[in-house]
Amino acid sequence: MSNNNIKKAIPNGLTLFRCLTSILLPVLIIYGGETGAIIAAPLLIVAGLSDYFDGFYARKYNVISVLGQILDPVADKLLVIGVILALASENLLDFYFGFIPALIIVLREILITGIRESTSSYNFSLKVSLLAKWKTTIQLFACGSFLVWRMNEFFYNIDFLGIISYTLLWLAAIITLITGFQYIMSVIMFFKKSNENL
Repeated sequence: MSNNNIKKAIPNGLTLFRCLTSILLPVLIIYGGETGAIIAAPLLIVAGLSDYFDGFYARKYNVISVLGQILDPVADKLLVIGVILALASENLLDFYFGFIPALIIVLREILITGIRESTSSYNFSLKVSLLAKWKTTIQLFACGSFLVWRMNEFFYNIDFLGIISYTLLWLAAIITLITGFQYIMSVIMFFKKSNENL
């Protein structure tokens, strides 16, 4: 493989890495014990950084692929949902302070992914807004904060770290709701204009 082909393969490789990490992280969280708890937080950080770098290299080397267009929006959602479900399985998410925002995030991501797939055949694509990019970043920060909090007994006894984790989770849920509403409105407006042009 030539050097140029290797460079062009970097963005898709980073996206695939995030997809694989979305499977590995929940396994580490649930079954990894103390070692898994220590590994999970830095692994999530690396996976989160890979989201930035795959976009950076895609722009730098002008790489546009069908695989990347399909997997890139899904990879982050898999990562966040996988971590949230794993944390919920450990009862780490308090019902009022954690479960509700986590449920909002999971349901919204599934709904928007379904809408994105359903509207693709209508020559309509949901463009990722700046707020949506911030949404993903804050979701990852919230997940990372929880992973650090549960890393060991020392961190878990720091109440302030728990408060930060739940605050970030609620902030992520609120932004997730806002961006979800924006996407739904854009779809409604698209079909409304389409019907008017008939």
